[in-house]
Amino acid sequence: MTLARFVVNKLMAGWLILFAIIAMLAPGPFTVLSPWVNYILGGVIFIAMLTAEAKTLGRVFSRPKALIAGFVIKWATVPLAAYIAANLVYSHNPQLAAGTIVDGATPAGVSSNLFAYIGHGAVELAVSLTFLHTLLAPVLTPVFTQAMASKFVHVSFWALFKQMLEIVILPVVAGLAVRYGVKPERVKKAEPVLPMISAVLLYAVVLGLFSKAAPAVRAHLSLMPVIIGTTTALIIVNLLVAYLLARAAKLDDATARTIMFDTGIYNSGLGSVVAAANFGPFAALPALMNTIMNLIVGALASSWLQHHPTASPQSEPQPAAGEPTGPAYERS
Repeated sequence: MTLARFVVNKLMAGWLILFAIIAMLAPGPFTVLSPWVNYILGGVIFIAMLTAEAKTLGRVFSRPKALIAGFVIKWATVPLAAYIAANLVYSHNPQLAAGTIVDGATPAGVSSNLFAYIGHGAVELAVSLTFLHTLLAPVLTPVFTQAMASKFVHVSFWALFKQMLEIVILPVVAGLAVRYGVKPERVKKAEPVLPMISAVLLYAVVLGLFSKAAPAVRAHLSLMPVIIGTTTALIIVNLLVAYLLARAAKLDDATARTIMFDTGIYNSGLGSVVAAANFGPFAALPALMNTIMNLIVGALASSWLQHHPTASPQSEPQPAAGEPTGPAYERS
């Protein structure tokens, strides 16, 4: 099991790159996945909700300063950064501009919780923020996308809202229903394999989306370095700005690290699916590149922070050593 987790989960960035290349070079076998990516991604969110702990959320909500700060920092900075990048870099390519904005209007990714754990952050806060963002994304993602992307492409708020309900809210409700509707020991037994199943589903999403986008990618290969560079720059800027704003709000170092990862590492799998469904497969490329780059940048940042423990007291209760709350993680 340990070897399987290492191969499937800890080598995720490498697998994502490999599967993206395979899907672009030989898209035929994987196009069958394309019509199902919404449901596959819903499966990833469903699995994440199976590990949600009500008592964890309750402890964090009882001390709301850090939760409010993290929520405001993310939604005040990331969509704005994406909008600026869309105008500066993709002003003559409306699909890429719209895709960048959609990606910047998605909730935090579950991997942000892992990076907060590795980087000595406040894990319970990380899990709670991800849950809150995900719960409100069906409203916030369409609002920000319509407000910021309408100058580039036609945006339908209600179409986006309906998709977000299907991709996000239904899996959240179903996951929580299963989590608290079956015996806890049954869920506990399944937890060791849940991250691997989630990773495999994410690989299927990447294969499906890249295979569909392959013709557009081949026609615009010269743009790929620009997309990768812009995506990487956005991740780094969002991480740094979020940390500085959290410290400026007089939050301790552990909390600031958590908000940093919550802000800079977002659910680009969701962004790529929504972008492709609304603006075409080419529009999904910024989010698809982000899916890969946020794992690489996040892993590097959390690894560095792992060797620089915070000296400040953590503002949120922490789990026992080796037992982070939320999804089953392993410290690298």
